[in-house]
Amino acid sequence: MPRRSWVTWDPTTESRRELMRRVPIRAAGIGRALAAVVAAVIVLTSCGGIPREGNVRAGQADLVDESPAQVFLPSGPQRDASAESILLGFIDAASSPENNYAIAREFLTPSFSADWDPTAGVIVDDGIGRVVTARDEQTIQVMVTPIAEVSATGEYRESDSTPVPLGYQFVQVDGQWRIQAAPNGTVIDENTFNDVFSASALYFFDPGFDMLVPDLRWFPRGASAPTKIVNAVLSGPSSWLVGAVATAFPDGTKLTADAVRVVRRNAMVDLNSEALNADRITLERMKAQLTASLPSGMSVKVTIDQNPQDIADLGPAVNPRVDARALILREGDFGFLAASGQAVTPVDGVSDAIVGLAPTAVSLAAGQQAAVALAEGGVWRVRAGNDPELVDSRAGLIAPSIDNDGYTWSVPMNQPNDIVVTGMDSAAVSVASPWPEATTIQAMKVARDGTRIVVAYTIGAEPRLAVVGILRKDGLPIGLTAPLQLMADSTPALDVAWVDELTVASLSTLATGAKQISARELGGASLVLESPPDAVALAGSNSLRDLRAITSSGGLHVQRGVGWQKRLDGVTVLATQQGIDK
Repeated sequence: MPRRSWVTWDPTTESRRELMRRVPIRAAGIGRALAAVVAAVIVLTSCGGIPREGNVRAGQADLVDESPAQVFLPSGPQRDASAESILLGFIDAASSPENNYAIAREFLTPSFSADWDPTAGVIVDDGIGRVVTARDEQTIQVMVTPIAEVSATGEYRESDSTPVPLGYQFVQVDGQWRIQAAPNGTVIDENTFNDVFSASALYFFDPGFDMLVPDLRWFPRGASAPTKIVNAVLSGPSSWLVGAVATAFPDGTKLTADAVRVVRRNAMVDLNSEALNADRITLERMKAQLTASLPSGMSVKVTIDQNPQDIADLGPAVNPRVDARALILREGDFGFLAASGQAVTPVDGVSDAIVGLAPTAVSLAAGQQAAVALAEGGVWRVRAGNDPELVDSRAGLIAPSIDNDGYTWSVPMNQPNDIVVTGMDSAAVSVASPWPEATTIQAMKVARDGTRIVVAYTIGAEPRLAVVGILRKDGLPIGLTAPLQLMADSTPALDVAWVDELTVASLSTLATGAKQISARELGGASLVLESPPDAVALAGSNSLRDLRAITSSGGLHVQRGVGWQKRLDGVTVLATQQGIDK
């Protein structure tokens, strides 16, 4: 069996220290997980977890730290080992990216060692269900069942667990078996993946350059992580976000050398001459993207062709926050529920009109001066100081959403491709959907940054859960990007909600009749939460711990300890918020 060991690695000095016994690092799962999550509360459905507290950026602090980090150093090939032992040793060694996967390359022939590309992607499996079959003396197949895959650009996608065959060819080199052909990329079990890789949210701007929008990626830990992050930012967003977000970096901007030097938490980023095309505000935006994307607490010093640049801090909004209080309609009052007690504080200029509509769903706009509601007659828009306005009278509409540009999004459940957006000038525009084969749509919620939508729909009897980017022209929505498909529950969702900038939650009814709430990190792992009995709708707050649910009998439920607790009776609507400020 291959032997593993760990050494400590100091990324600020790039020096190895004493060899140490391997200690598994299970930081409560992949991504922004918290060690305080109790296993009885949640059931992990993949190789990672999602935090239930706070607004920590996705794992950035884990990539580079002032203290030495553990680095996996596997064993090299053993003399006179069988072809199968060489194969298993190679797969194990390919978990270590140190020195450009130098140890793993020892298992390859000299010519193939130069051709093999370990950065082509990662298959993550449980490490248990691998089946090794010798096809002949020089060919071995390994059947692996992925639970997730990571692309060459660090994009993580949960897998449907379909087995994948991987073929390896062998030849004798000086009497020793070596691999002369193998798939590019690596195969890593979930435990080792947690140890070797860490998540980092790359940040791009919304089209108006008002907010930063995250794009979660996964990179090996260690001294090279800042370089990988900066190169990824310069390369642009994931394909599903192209057109929905913007970057401040001029076309062709690259690092002058493929390295970001880090000295005492200061990242030295030297860009090529293409960056000279940037004006002052663009330089500030460039620095803001890098600062937000690199590990927390790391400062950024930008130079262009080694020439220092005096760039101020821009400080744009990241992850717009909502009022931490629940927004409800109860017994003729609409507003924010007091942290304790049953008092409801109305929303100035909006609450009376909402109460008069007797709605079944409400979304309050950022700035709290407008809202949209589903009520008798269709979707209504309420603006402070104005009478309610009917903006969509079609039958069978689902709960509407309002974005931070003031556009109302509405669609009938049985017409999932007939999306209409209505502006503050009451002009309605159709937006083509990227799911033409859909038969029904259950929920559609716009993110608080206005760049993305989470949607639950079905194709026949097959449930789908996806996130799409919003394409705009001068603020007007003109289209949607191709969907980023998320792992859906086995039954169609009843409701969806944005938990924070990178996490969405969905509510569904299982075949047994029980309710299930699932939380999914965009570009990360998913988990299943206990659900209140008979829940029918969700609303996010500022963390997963503050997710709320309402039941068909009007009970407002909040998370407490290892489960849910009824906070209040008589609630008819649990409303969605889009942010405090606009």
